[in-house]
Amino acid sequence: MNFPNQQILYQIKQGDEAAFTQLCSYFYFPAVKFCAVLLKDEKEAETITESVFAKIWDERVDIETEDNFQTYLFMNLKSEIFGQMNRYKDPASKEMFLNKIHSFSDSQRL
Repeated sequence: MNFPNQQILYQIKQGDEAAFTQLCSYFYFPAVKFCAVLLKDEKEAETITESVFAKIWDERVDIETEDNFQTYLFMNLKSEIFGQMNRYKDPASKEMFLNKIHSFSDSQRL
């Protein structure tokens, strides 16, 4: 059986905090690792992961239980990372952030 199953997602949609804690515990470290690889910054990866989980909790009623939650989570993480580019107002900082992302993308093609 794949985690999370439909029952856990249903419970989360109903506001079950224990089910959500179980979901977060299961996906937290893979999510942080994914973000850290892209960002090359463990603290920022943790911040983004926690932000995305908070957003998922806030929008839990909109989670489609038929969809693959892992895909949903990682798409949200990626979207949040790219959304961080808006924080970088000066071109040099923005370019440095983009270079981190591009260097990761290039290394994954090998």
